[in-house]
Amino acid sequence: MPSGTIPIVSYTVRVARNTSTQFARITILGPVLSHGIQNRATLYFFPSYGQLNGWALNVGGLNFDGIHVLGQVPFADFDRMYDLLRNEAPVQLYYTYGTSSSTTKPLNLVAVETGNEPPGEGPADEDSVEQAFALVRKMTTLETAG
Repeated sequence: MPSGTIPIVSYTVRVARNTSTQFARITILGPVLSHGIQNRATLYFFPSYGQLNGWALNVGGLNFDGIHVLGQVPFADFDRMYDLLRNEAPVQLYYTYGTSSSTTKPLNLVAVETGNEPPGEGPADEDSVEQAFALVRKMTTLETAG
């Protein structure tokens, strides 16, 4: 099954509620490639989505437009995906897609995954955002003689 990855260099999150339902959106940007193209993904989370649905756009298409993974994901998956984005580095979006006669391919799988991590890191993950802030706090805390 064909697949692709987008290394995640930045993301935005929207968590909202309108008059009838809650919803969320995660927008992911990959690195700007040498020819100026930037692959991206937009994942929409609604309680009414019972399963994954979506498309990988511009697969094998013209080189002036990057790939855009567009997914409709069950709301229950939002917390787990957002947790990885907030707390791990490096992270990437992995996706698989089916076949079609156009550059728009049906999305079969979408995942937010970490890069290589040593086993047993646990909560004190040295490359986590929380650990970075803890080190900055430790370096900037002045101890006074009591």
